[in-house]
Amino acid sequence: MRLGVLLMSLMSFTTSKSDTFTMGYLTGSQRLPGDLEYQRPGLTISGAISLAVDEVNRDILGPMGHKLDFIVAETYGIEKISVKETADLRVRNVSVYIGPQETCEHEAYLAASFNLPMISYFCTHNETSDKTKYSTFARTRPPDSQISKSVASVLTTFNWTHVVLLYLKSSDSEFGHIATIILHSLHAVGVTVVAARSWDTPYHHEYAENPFHKLVEDTYRDTRIYVILGHHYEHLGLMVAMERKKLFDKGEYFVIGVDINQYDKQNPTAYFTRFSCLFQASTLLLASI
Repeated sequence: MRLGVLLMSLMSFTTSKSDTFTMGYLTGSQRLPGDLEYQRPGLTISGAISLAVDEVNRDILGPMGHKLDFIVAETYGIEKISVKETADLRVRNVSVYIGPQETCEHEAYLAASFNLPMISYFCTHNETSDKTKYSTFARTRPPDSQISKSVASVLTTFNWTHVVLLYLKSSDSEFGHIATIILHSLHAVGVTVVAARSWDTPYHHEYAENPFHKLVEDTYRDTRIYVILGHHYEHLGLMVAMERKKLFDKGEYFVIGVDINQYDKQNPTAYFTRFSCLFQASTLLLASI
């Protein structure tokens, strides 16, 4: 219902005739032929828009004689396609954009030039917070700068000033961009990143070679604090690698896990369930930010 309220705030009805207001829904729910890696986050999000449209039509627009509809534009998680679809939707006379997904900077600039509202539900690009340039852009998810500020806050609170940053650097993920923002934010508060290392393929524990064994071997002498940016299930690979080197035995190493997905209050143990069988709670600090 929150989405419905937000959409209603963008529309005014100054005529008594029946109108249909069309939304352009930019989503990444499919893969291009040959692409076996794209995570397709739109698959878990798209059901919400149908529900919101049904609620708005039933409770708000229907009684007023109006209707809300939407057109789906598939981006496959590729920025060039996303920008093209943004332009194509304008030709199809949409009243508002919902999305886009992984990227939004160029799409938001187009929306501003068309003077059309764009409500982003996924993209975290910090640049779009500049309302002098992206005047019609709104978001329901914090920008990268907010994520990085949370990481910096944890580190400065505990006076952890020398860290190693590990992050997933994959062409179909946004972690590389967020890692850059985190590096700038940590430098600004006096935290030294003694090494920034990455792995290039999403890691599923026990289904692929663990990239963290080498990453830990190359860096453990330089720090006691690791910051890992990736899917929350990838954090397990780092913990296993550190445990096998017995780095937790004396309680001298700590890990901050950065999860960019929205916290699910219905599943608060998601970050710990698979860790509990491997580690004693007293040896580990894992903070989801």
